[in-house]
Amino acid sequence: MAVLDAKKTYKNLLKKGFVDAPNRSDDHKYLELYHDDMLVLYTKISHGEKDLNDHLIKQMYAQCKLNKVQFLDLARCPMSQEEYFNVLREEGWIDDTPTLK
Repeated sequence: MAVLDAKKTYKNLLKKGFVDAPNRSDDHKYLELYHDDMLVLYTKISHGEKDLNDHLIKQMYAQCKLNKVQFLDLARCPMSQEEYFNVLREEGWIDDTPTLK
């Protein structure tokens, strides 16, 4: 059973390019991830939680388009922002193909 410190996870996701969402709630912190000024995905962390249990981790890794091992690496920092974006590219969530104008 995996457990993550909620505050450390929040801070580490900010380091990976996530930003605080403007439409926050009182009970959750919403984080958004942008690529080329377009919203790619969002996730949320409860304000009241000290630790994130398996249930919350599962919700977050699904929202972040990762598997559990990848998300734990992202949250604990072995996975860099560049590596994360490469995973999102490989899975088709972001596209760096130039568009014709």
